[in-house]
Amino acid sequence: MFDHETLALRYSRIYLRFHRLLDRQMAAQGASLARTKMLHFIANNAPVRAADVADWFDLAPRTVTQAIDTMERDSLVVRVPDPDDRRAKRLDITEHGRQVLRQTEPLRRTLIAQAFGLLSDEEIEQFARILDKMEQAIEGSPADQIR
Repeated sequence: MFDHETLALRYSRIYLRFHRLLDRQMAAQGASLARTKMLHFIANNAPVRAADVADWFDLAPRTVTQAIDTMERDSLVVRVPDPDDRRAKRLDITEHGRQVLRQTEPLRRTLIAQAFGLLSDEEIEQFARILDKMEQAIEGSPADQIR
């Protein structure tokens, strides 16, 4: 039987190894996992506010602004007027950004299938339920109450 600390360390280790593997494989194709994840979010939620991107990824607004500036420079995203606020801008994906996602998506899907391929459908459903419970526990506990 594992204790919570051991499980947390194993989970973190597997998560980090999986992300490093994805990042290395994507870098070999000229892509970045972090940028691809952000591009996916923008594509699926466009037009989206930069603040929503920051909230989703739990990043500082300045970090997101720098990433967006780079993606805009690389013609992956474009800033468009916010229909609800004349002073603000929203983000949309460009055709070039969609092309980058189409190029990296097969690799991403293959690596995910490889990681989860050993699990049965029942195990995947159980894992999803466990993750839901963990997420609820984390979201229900303000950081200042965790000791």
